[in-house]
Amino acid sequence: MVTITRIFEFEAAHSLSAHKEKCQRLHGHSYQLQVTVTGPMKRGPRSDRGMIMDFSDLKKLVQREIISKVDHVYLNESLVLYPTAENLVGWIASVLSKALESYSSDLILVKVRLYETSDSYAEWSKR
Repeated sequence: MVTITRIFEFEAAHSLSAHKEKCQRLHGHSYQLQVTVTGPMKRGPRSDRGMIMDFSDLKKLVQREIISKVDHVYLNESLVLYPTAENLVGWIASVLSKALESYSSDLILVKVRLYETSDSYAEWSKR
């Protein structure tokens, strides 16, 4: 299986009111989001020949569906979920799976990895 991955970055703040330690207070993160997709290679004389999906099309889709909703926001107010990394990555996977299906029924979201810090991430994968 061949996959493609595009990496995104965004800044956001949150507070985890149920957390027993410092994450209970308002704080921010420089998130890194990795989105991995698979599908059949395009054939024929089109500009996307030999590609699963053009990287720029994946960028536009993720920017529209995810980044525009989470960049420089207070996640507790802008999303209807408790903003842990695990909940965020699940929400991102759900939104992107539907968006990719609308874009092309041949594309499959394989993995979403969300780094909350440089050494800590949550991951969703299709298995």
